[in-house]
Amino acid sequence: MSVLVSNRKESKFEAITYSVDLHDMLIELMQRGFGVKDPDQLVRRRYAYGKDSKEDFAKYRYLMQNFKMRIDQTASLLTNNIRAANSIYPTSMQEYEQRRGFQNSAIANCEQLVKELQRVVEIFEVDINTYGRYIKAIDREIGLIKKWRQRDNKIKSYLQGNI
Repeated sequence: MSVLVSNRKESKFEAITYSVDLHDMLIELMQRGFGVKDPDQLVRRRYAYGKDSKEDFAKYRYLMQNFKMRIDQTASLLTNNIRAANSIYPTSMQEYEQRRGFQNSAIANCEQLVKELQRVVEIFEVDINTYGRYIKAIDREIGLIKKWRQRDNKIKSYLQGNI
């Protein structure tokens, strides 16, 4: 017997699988150059409006590549922290705290991703509305990790009761 999609509960591993999906979404965004239609036109326009003192194409190519690298690394760290937290099943308070630390680091990685995307929007003057789906995806990941931490509070109370 199957369960309707609307009646299904989220898997306990949803945070892990969704972090991989989020990373794939960000890779796709980076492959499209963050939605910047023509980087050379951007540089010319910034120079023409007096925002830059010279047409520095190399600067914006470097910034684009640098943002791609940092976002990819941060998304990888997010997945690594979630997998590390999942690999620990706490049997002591020390293990619980270690797992909690990985979960907190994953949330921090999500916030770093948001900050990086905000910087891309500021520097490359991209329409912020195109980034809504990515911000929602990052917020969902944060929510999934927080739910996971709440479920872990049961383990914490059990461990504290056994001390």
